[in-house]
Amino acid sequence: MRIVIRAAALAALAGLAGCVADPEEKAPQCPLAYLRPDAATLTRYDGRGTDITDLTLTARLLDIKGDCSGVLGAKTLKARAHAEMVMTLGPAAPSRTVSVPYNVAVTRHGQLLEKKQLVANVTFPPNVDTVQVRGDEVNFLFPTPDGMGGANYTIYFVFQLTPAELAANQRALAAGASAGAPGAGAP
Repeated sequence: MRIVIRAAALAALAGLAGCVADPEEKAPQCPLAYLRPDAATLTRYDGRGTDITDLTLTARLLDIKGDCSGVLGAKTLKARAHAEMVMTLGPAAPSRTVSVPYNVAVTRHGQLLEKKQLVANVTFPPNVDTVQVRGDEVNFLFPTPDGMGGANYTIYFVFQLTPAELAANQRALAAGASAGAPGAGAP
């Protein structure tokens, strides 16, 4: 059984739902998967300014899709996930090919266990400035001693941002939250 994960735009919390081959077997709880709101948007400029004419690329992490399998009481839990993104070329884009780095991180009880950098390489077709992108599939093998499920693990997908890009995203989220935008600034 394949499980599709949908994450809300800002409060992007989703659990990778458990699945097993035999419906009579009980599945352990799967890891939670998050898109961090302050790192789910990427806005790049050409370095001359931050006007629309200086914009080279915008990108948004939209969803996390994945599944997991295992049996309650087993010693390991398998999971796989990938990010769904949308990318738009800006008027100052130097070419129709972009490389956008993003990270996948795994934590357990808040402690970083693993971080992997991936790159979405995209070539925009002629006369097309916005494309949807499926990120690389990432496979996980979670130890589950004493039958603990994946509930103690969290998977994060985030763009690799500069400190200035992260600060701009945080300001935009704070401005949206102070303006009463639903869900803005949610963890």
